[in-house]
Amino acid sequence: MKLNIDSLTNKERESVDFDFCENVESIRYYGVDYNLISPLHLTGRISRAGRNFLLKAKVNFGYKGACSRCLKDLEVPVAYEIDAYLMKEKYDEDSYEDVDIFPLEGTEVDLLELVDSTLTYNMPQKVLCSEDCKGICSGCGVDLNTQDCVCEDSMGDDDIDPRFAKLKELNYKGPFLIEMWTEKSDNP
Repeated sequence: MKLNIDSLTNKERESVDFDFCENVESIRYYGVDYNLISPLHLTGRISRAGRNFLLKAKVNFGYKGACSRCLKDLEVPVAYEIDAYLMKEKYDEDSYEDVDIFPLEGTEVDLLELVDSTLTYNMPQKVLCSEDCKGICSGCGVDLNTQDCVCEDSMGDDDIDPRFAKLKELNYKGPFLIEMWTEKSDNP
């Protein structure tokens, strides 16, 4: 997905519109390959901005993922916008806080590289099959959306994590302690 912007560099045009749809097998994000289930669709415009260029684009694709709670396979849609400057000259980063900046060498823009660079803030961090997903049981591993867990009924004193065994000996009497504390604070 390379776009030649020679006509912008030569000042023959003020802007170049683009509409790319490409079948990309996978996208690498933080060392993990995500298999795409739909073509990568990229539309937008590159406009001249002095000696540099302004990119406004929309990115759409879908990938095969898993629910963060129950691990069920999902089709995850991703759609976001890119507002960025393509800079041919040196720049002060503080002047461009609200916009992404990408260095530009030559007259060709690698749009797929820009998509890769903008995934960090646009990929969903947590994907759920539904908002009320119950997840999987940490004891027996059953999907709590489809089955009831039986490991809670069979949990005995021997199943308590030894690091927390002392807490059981405290025999907490919450409301009683709260009443005692409020009585003492009322009587100075």
